Amino acid sequence: MTHAIRVKWAAALVLTAGLGAAIACTPPAPGPATPDPDVVLHPVDAPLRPPLTEDALRQAEAEMQQRIQADLDLLGLGKIGSVGSPISSELVAYRQTWAETDPDVAPFLGTWEKEWDMLPHYFMTVFPSEVPGRVCLVRYSKQETATVPFEVYDTPLEFSVAQVAEGQLLASNTQSARSLLRQAPVMDYESEFLATVEPTGNMQVYASQRPPAIAPTWPAALMEQFRAAGCRE
Repeated sequence: MTHAIRVKWAAALVLTAGLGAAIACTPPAPGPATPDPDVVLHPVDAPLRPPLTEDALRQAEAEMQQRIQADLDLLGLGKIGSVGSPISSELVAYRQTWAETDPDVAPFLGTWEKEWDMLPHYFMTVFPSEVPGRVCLVRYSKQETATVPFEVYDTPLEFSVAQVAEGQLLASNTQSARSLLRQAPVMDYESEFLATVEPTGNMQVYASQRPPAIAPTWPAALMEQFRAAGCRE
């Protein structure tokens, strides 16, 4: 091989290697965003559940009373350890502050939980919003796996907004009302309960715990939607 041919061959190798490196370093085109498996987001403008009719509201009130009484009966028989929690003075003060700005939404605000009795357990936090008549909901539940006994997992966080008008709270994924808020004596303390009616027709009954608070572990996607909806702690 002559010197000139060797030079041309070496130059071709260098050019080919450089081109390969350039191709390897070129970032791939961005693909579609992957949904966060830990959060379910309902658009702020998602269609809301319709108001509960008078008949539906009376049925829900009666069912709520039956559910609470059944749990209190189990507590009295020593079959469960507790029902709800004592009403939080911090939550009462928090609501009083918000009542000066938006009295319609204030009674619903707070962290609500149903973790007495057997699984599943349910959790809902109701935040105020900068938009009058609006609240923000973050919900999830603790479930037992179907395959491994006693193994528990958290369902994805579910974010939605709700409008409160004429005594009813209406979101795209749940409904409630002022008449589904009530206090009841539990052994040596008073507890506060809230019932929600789900799109399936099932009812969830929660007990108030404390003022609403953002958890540091909440995904960025949820927090982005939270701020976009004008939600506040």
